[in-house]
Amino acid sequence: MKLLTKEELIDSIAKQVKHYPKDPMYYLRINQLNCIYEVLVNDEVVDENYSLAQYASATEINKAILKPGTQTVTYMLYPIGDLIKEEYGEGKTITTLLDNTEISIDVIRVNDVNTYESITEDEKLVLKHHSKKNTDTGKFAGTGLPYYEYSFTFEAKVPYEIEGSVNAIDLRKLDQEKLESAVVYQYKKVQKLYKAKDVASLLDMEYYNFVRLAVTEYRDKQYIKEMVDQIYVPILIEDKNFQPLKNYKVSYQGNGRIINLEHPIFTLDDSIDKRLYGKPAFWFLFKKNNKTRVMFRSILLSIPEDKHKKGEFNFGYAR
Repeated sequence: MKLLTKEELIDSIAKQVKHYPKDPMYYLRINQLNCIYEVLVNDEVVDENYSLAQYASATEINKAILKPGTQTVTYMLYPIGDLIKEEYGEGKTITTLLDNTEISIDVIRVNDVNTYESITEDEKLVLKHHSKKNTDTGKFAGTGLPYYEYSFTFEAKVPYEIEGSVNAIDLRKLDQEKLESAVVYQYKKVQKLYKAKDVASLLDMEYYNFVRLAVTEYRDKQYIKEMVDQIYVPILIEDKNFQPLKNYKVSYQGNGRIINLEHPIFTLDDSIDKRLYGKPAFWFLFKKNNKTRVMFRSILLSIPEDKHKKGEFNFGYAR
């Protein structure tokens, strides 16, 4: 695909969006106790909470639903660490999940997002999940663990079908040391694109993600323009101070077909600033109104099957 101008890219995306007699939208409403978490749908992160806060609003998940049928929700729970001490000024560091740890997830369907006004009238509960308890003790099933993961499924009825990363190879099967080095090298190439303010190349990286989001959420042209601007504007920031790639972990999504570098969610020491927990490893500082600001960019990579050659890392940008 040739590199498009910003206007051409917006037009190209808008032409792929379809509207139906009803545009259904799916959401998750999540509540947790004594843990921090990440929630994935079809192995794509859709929500995360690294604080003690409870969020009342529901999270849209259509972007992770590529076709009708069975969808998989996975959650990962982590201990709260020093959060109680930071919140109340006292307490001890919690390094394992507690007896009364829990999470509940409601899967919700709105039949037509265009007329969505009332929680009571428009929202339909598809499934309600509550974390498991030990049948003998009544305590959380993951009590005492430093990490707990669980998956469940639900059925979604959406009117669209869009291609994802199914035609990419499983990166977990490659030499992990060489793969990590190749990913770091690719990140440094992206950094050069930012330094050069290569708008066309950087927007091209995001093209398929733009299309997927716009199509699955039935977005209009104005929203697409604003979405593209969120990528376009940071490219033009002057004097970006890129931070070194360090203290990161290799993370997989899409059943091993998508790879990225990110900071860990939880550590037992002070090697990582807590403000970086779960954030992308690609980030930079910049000045705005005489204040230092931060910008994180998530770079998701895959290797298409038709471009894979043994011993080579022909990355594309994940869909």
